[in-house]
Amino acid sequence: SQIAPSAPSLFAANSNGQGVAAAQALRVKSNGAYAYESVAVFDQDNRRLHPRPVALGAEGEQVFLVLFGTGIRHRSALTNVKATIGGIEIPVDYAGPQAGFVGLDQVNVKLPRTLTGRGEVDVLLTVDGKSSNVVKLNIN
Repeated sequence: SQIAPSAPSLFAANSNGQGVAAAQALRVKSNGAYAYESVAVFDQDNRRLHPRPVALGAEGEQVFLVLFGTGIRHRSALTNVKATIGGIEIPVDYAGPQAGFVGLDQVNVKLPRTLTGRGEVDVLLTVDGKSSNVVKLNIN
């Protein structure tokens, strides 16, 4: 193995590197009000977290996916960070350190309305040409 400045890995809610993303949805209403929402729901029968449907809301609302991971902060440039959600490449608004926890990286992606109704989709991050693990999201 070679040591590289970036080696992206997304955290999963079940702590196994797969399944539902360890992430939040940030909903910004047209009046500027905002709220964070969970993208996971606990299945009591299976004792696992599963993707919770995230609605993209009414026209005028914006929904951002806030992903958490590691190996992202030393990217060469923000333009070299790509998110692919449900097979669609989406620009990344932020990729770097998360301010509250040492060593934790954060990625912010505005979810386009073209994803409405897609259901469970794969989320992949590419940093400087290196791909992360795949996590899941459910878009209503």
